Amino acid sequence: MDDYELSFAPSYAELAQELLQELGQLGRAVGPKALNATRGETAVLMTLFRSEEPLTPGSLGSFAQVSSARTANILRSLEEKGLVTRTHSSEDRRCVRVALTDEGRRRADSIRQERTQAVARYLESLGPSDAAELVRIVRRSRDILVEAVTGEVAE
Repeated sequence: MDDYELSFAPSYAELAQELLQELGQLGRAVGPKALNATRGETAVLMTLFRSEEPLTPGSLGSFAQVSSARTANILRSLEEKGLVTRTHSSEDRRCVRVALTDEGRRRADSIRQERTQAVARYLESLGPSDAAELVRIVRRSRDILVEAVTGEVAE
């Protein structure tokens, strides 16, 4: 890149504005389905699916970034659908643990497979070079943000 090209390069602030606009448009394009995947029943199912043990409603609410009232509604709905069970701890009856039922595990695995296939189709549309570059940039972004937030170098 010569000096002429560098003199017309956008600033990082301009690039930041453009990136935020693009991410906002991306969010609007995928709409409510994506929001439910990160904050609704799907988020709770997937959090339980990834967990090695039952979780408390409070920890599920934190992972799903929803209020305790919203978490209670989500859990009630999932329980009515036969996807989760809530049990009280034998040591402390106030402590509730939430776990997936067999049907809940099957549903979560199906969602995981659908997501993987959808992302694979998206990456295929980008083509091999752009897909690999996107994954590299996202990984690098994660590393930079983890270090900025925690002060630790990501592995």
